Amino acid sequence: MKKELELQLKKQRKFFEDILSGMKDWVRVIDRDNRVLFLNEPMKKQVGDTTGQQCFKALNKKEPCENCITNRAIFEGKSITKEEVVGDKIFSVVSSPIYDEENNIQYAVEVFRDITEKRAMEELILEQNTKMKRDLNFAKQLQHKILPENRIYNNTLKIVSVYIPCELLGGDVYDVIEINENYIGMYIADVSGHGVTSSMMTMFIRQTLKSLEEKAIDPAVTLRYLYHRYRELHIDDQYYITVFYGVYDKKNKSFCYSNAGHNCMPIVLRKNYVEEVYMPGFPICTVFEDVQYENEVLTLHSGDRLLFYTDGIVEAVHPDKGFYQNDRILELCTSYLKEDMEPLMEAIITDVQEFAQGEIKDDIAIMMAQIL
Repeated sequence: MKKELELQLKKQRKFFEDILSGMKDWVRVIDRDNRVLFLNEPMKKQVGDTTGQQCFKALNKKEPCENCITNRAIFEGKSITKEEVVGDKIFSVVSSPIYDEENNIQYAVEVFRDITEKRAMEELILEQNTKMKRDLNFAKQLQHKILPENRIYNNTLKIVSVYIPCELLGGDVYDVIEINENYIGMYIADVSGHGVTSSMMTMFIRQTLKSLEEKAIDPAVTLRYLYHRYRELHIDDQYYITVFYGVYDKKNKSFCYSNAGHNCMPIVLRKNYVEEVYMPGFPICTVFEDVQYENEVLTLHSGDRLLFYTDGIVEAVHPDKGFYQNDRILELCTSYLKEDMEPLMEAIITDVQEFAQGEIKDDIAIMMAQIL
């Protein structure tokens, strides 16, 4: 009976040793005196048979680990994890207590899992993310630098603007183009989406319109040219651009404009009243092979101001009141009719942010032009 029991115990022991030897992870058992009682075959192949040695010496260390999780596992009665460097590899080590038949802890089992490749991959990802963040910050600086300066253009037009992207990079863009001594082009555009893709498209808009030089005097022709240049990019149908473009004639004090689907109509602040400039138009997209745009002309006077903005304002949402409305902007323009441009723009931005309770989910762009 005794021999049968011993044979059964040997078989059982071999069975468990075979299981442990078949594991990829290293496994060893440590007693309360920090001596190695057992190692599975994968660990023996890498560090040798260190049975009977102190656990730290078995890993070629000269002194006990500063953070000995095995001692803690034995005395605290719980599993503890740490990372351990063995040779040129990094391991995640879990030490767990082993209880005897009397529920006393006499040993701890350590499981070493090789995480060298995982750590290398994490470092690579961190390095790439750091580089990407650095590149995005550079792109953000570049995107802000290409926006028009707040100054007087051609001694006749004072420009003030504010841009607040909802992400690091935005899809709104506006600019002032000094076509020649008499004509000044102005536009505001909104690219669908946010982030890198949209910011790249803002560069495309700016460079395309800048390259037209004096051909940009006609707004309808300019937008049609932009439409066809955009189609040549063969971009997916889900992307599109809305642009409101106008040209101020210094000599005649007139503003000729055309619209490519921009749904936030500019507002004219006159001496005693405000009015919206309304004009429909097709957005810049790939849906139609060709489109036609129309021009309208607005007569302006010294002191008149034009307010351009994007839908990041009117699409700001209050949890109970819904969307911010154009009427709110018109009311603010009326209230600040006698004020300078800067206080009005600040009032609009503050009102929108308070309305949306700080949860602005789209880019905000505002540009104002005053006739001197």
